[in-house]
Amino acid sequence: MTNANMYGFFVKGDTSTIQTYLDGTLNIVPDSGKNDVQDSSDNYKCLSPYVLLTFTDIQNIASLAPGFAEQGSMQETDIIIWLPVAKMLKGKVDHVYWYPAFICVNNIYALINGINTWGYNKYLCEYTMPDLGAEPDKFSITVDAFQPFKPETKMADHLLMEVKKVSDGPSNKITGFVELVKEAFTLLSSEKSFFNMDIHALKQLIDGFKDPQMDQILFKQFPDGEGINAVYQGVMHSPSIIKKVHSAQIYGHRYDVTLHQVDTFRLDKAFGIPLGTQRALLPFNVVMDFDQEAAFALAETN
Repeated sequence: MTNANMYGFFVKGDTSTIQTYLDGTLNIVPDSGKNDVQDSSDNYKCLSPYVLLTFTDIQNIASLAPGFAEQGSMQETDIIIWLPVAKMLKGKVDHVYWYPAFICVNNIYALINGINTWGYNKYLCEYTMPDLGAEPDKFSITVDAFQPFKPETKMADHLLMEVKKVSDGPSNKITGFVELVKEAFTLLSSEKSFFNMDIHALKQLIDGFKDPQMDQILFKQFPDGEGINAVYQGVMHSPSIIKKVHSAQIYGHRYDVTLHQVDTFRLDKAFGIPLGTQRALLPFNVVMDFDQEAAFALAETN
């Protein structure tokens, strides 16, 4: 992926609601990893009530796999809600991951490959976001959905989320991804509930960006013919290896994030993000190149 133009906003959800989501996805797959004896505390734990909302316009995506690398390339836009989670082992944080629990994309290839190969939870959408170098003033996601749930409702386009700049402030340009992460933790330190983790886990999270890479964890499953039971379920890991940061900055602007009720996509019930408007924390922009590595199973069942 080259020239990936990412805008990010931290949005407050609810820890217990997010944990319920983790328990219904990642935690339903039995751990086949480091423990010979399964402990009830060995699960995936929500680290923060804050989720990260990103809008990323990737100018160019091409395969690195032999036989496919010469076929061509495409543009892709991803709008993602990321959950910071920890893999717990014997009551302690074993590893920190970012879980892309909700993703909207703009083309069918991104949808099919993402779901079938990696296990991304993807949907098609229409969106608005600024072009590279333009004023970052408005973002939105529109989805095909049922609203409200009623027998007579026809599927139609519905505005799900929007982000608007409501006031200007100074921007702080950053030289690289590591500096961005350090600045982020400094700015967020005033939010006492932002991360629920010990110093060991916090150090690991920061160190994970220094390589730099972003460790993604994914929940992959395929339903049976009735759509009731799963014929396969797996917890997958796929790191994003950051190759180059072209530019990075933290905005001093104020942004409001608004979540609308759309019955097909109840993000308030999934992640505890309240319906209506809230102020975003730590708005930022990064333009980078990165490789998305193949996914491998941490645990699986079928």
